[in-house]
Amino acid sequence: MPKFSFTAEKIADTLTPGQTTSASGTLTASSPTAARKAIERSLRSRGYEPVSAITITPK
Repeated sequence: MPKFSFTAEKIADTLTPGQTTSASGTLTASSPTAARKAIERSLRSRGYEPVSAITITPK
């Protein structure tokens, strides 16, 4: 499976309203769409909500 890099420039902390941060990293997924879904699911499970675009690029 291909590897992807991602950057989420602005994510909101749902546990502490008003707080924002960013996230970046790499992951393995079958497609960019699958990577985006996995990233969004992971962020939400940690109490974050993407509030701007998530950039995904092949590694």
